[in-house]
Amino acid sequence: MRKFIVLMVGVAAVVGAVYAVRPVDFANAAATAKQFARTLRVSVEANPVPVFIALGTFLATIGYHSARGKSFRESVEAAATRVTLVSVPTRDDSENAVVTRAKARATRTQLLADQVLIENRVRKLPGEIVKAEKEVCYVEAAVAETKLTLELRTAAHIASMERLDVLRLEKIAGDEELAAIRAELKKLANVV
Repeated sequence: MRKFIVLMVGVAAVVGAVYAVRPVDFANAAATAKQFARTLRVSVEANPVPVFIALGTFLATIGYHSARGKSFRESVEAAATRVTLVSVPTRDDSENAVVTRAKARATRTQLLADQVLIENRVRKLPGEIVKAEKEVCYVEAAVAETKLTLELRTAAHIASMERLDVLRLEKIAGDEELAAIRAELKKLANVV
């Protein structure tokens, strides 16, 4: 019992270390194990007879060896070495051959129709790709032209702003000069 507990603690420590060091790989392995468990569960639910036979054989073997005087541990060991699981393929005979052939024909017809649609779509793709490439080129040219136009208009805007600043300074200087001339004219009017 102690060996089992030590083994379980060791396994838990290894799992924890792997999770701490490589969480992405741990998540991938956990997802794979989960998918395997789901598949196993679906298989057992679909055909539980082999599992019940194996479990019954296992328990009967344990009972047989216990009756012969072996300990429980020895009985389990003996049973574990003799039991193997063999899956038995099942066949659904509930449908008759006519229905099976009709389903196969319908599936084949649908697959052929899908194949034709995909082939037609793939046949048209090279032309659409060329058209899309041309459109990309035209848009790139338009973007380059728009950038150039924007640069020219930005330069024109900056020049207009500089000219406006010069004109405003000139107006301020002109207003000051006119005010000085008016003041001089008032002084001269008082003298005359």
